[in-house]
Amino acid sequence: MSKQCAKLSGSVFGNYAKPGCKISNPDTVHAIAEAAKRQGTTPEAAALELLETAVLAQKPFEEIVEPIAQSFDESGMSEEELDDLVKQTQKVIREERRRNK
Repeated sequence: MSKQCAKLSGSVFGNYAKPGCKISNPDTVHAIAEAAKRQGTTPEAAALELLETAVLAQKPFEEIVEPIAQSFDESGMSEEELDDLVKQTQKVIREERRRNK
């Protein structure tokens, strides 16, 4: 396990406030590096995703899905059409996974 510290650069924060963050705990640095490898991304991007997930986990579920529900309502799609779309997409994904095994 490395003793180095991961440092988040401001560039991963886009147009938002650009805080700096230094992670000193070697176990945390290692866990972020492993997450980045699994995701095929950088440690900075993996750390940002973990941070966003933790922040979103504190919001009520209704608040998180509100924009999705509103978009669905505005689309005019019926629930049956959405169910069909989801089933069709699942089928395509499963077929791709079988081919890639």
